[in-house]
Amino acid sequence: MKNIKFVIPIFPLDGVILLPGSSLPLNVFEKRYLNMVEDSLKTNSRLIGIVQPIMKKEDKSLSFKNIVGCFGKIIKFEETEQNTYLISLKGLSRFKIIDSSLVKRGYISSNISTENFQNDSNYLSNHSNFKFNDDKRLKTTLKSYLKYKKIDSNWNYIKSSSNINLINQLSMICPFSVHEKQMLLESNTIDERYILLVSILQNTINPNEEQNEIKH
Repeated sequence: MKNIKFVIPIFPLDGVILLPGSSLPLNVFEKRYLNMVEDSLKTNSRLIGIVQPIMKKEDKSLSFKNIVGCFGKIIKFEETEQNTYLISLKGLSRFKIIDSSLVKRGYISSNISTENFQNDSNYLSNHSNFKFNDDKRLKTTLKSYLKYKKIDSNWNYIKSSSNINLINQLSMICPFSVHEKQMLLESNTIDERYILLVSILQNTINPNEEQNEIKH
């Protein structure tokens, strides 16, 4: 995206993040978000922003200011017999919300800035300097994490995947807390996200070990 400030529709989802270069399938069924998808499909860019809403402690209301999210382009679209939409978003860039408003069709529209995320367009394509290609900690810790959480997995696929390809997938699909997912989303580099991801996995398995303390 050449412009660093523009307006996009916002899809707030607790516990869900989208990352640049990754795909996110969504089943859209609520009327206001059906409207949002329909309106997005009418544009040339077909963009939707994914954010985790942050609760204000004072009045227990949702805040959509200063939230970092990631927008994606609708690359797949299907209408079901139940009048819901199955869509797939391809992550393009992270953004920061400047301000938001409720549109007549019922969903949130936000002014956003990508000023701090200008490198997201080649976030995964330019990873020749990735430091942890041969690092064993991710898969070793992940195996223990999956066993601890009793999560079924295709371990053959995981073993055959490179660390660089696993980082975003695991950050998006693992059942981490909202706070943990937000930290992963906001990591400055793929190297920082790798270190944080391993730390989160280790802390889940060994929550009382000080050496696994997450620092962000």
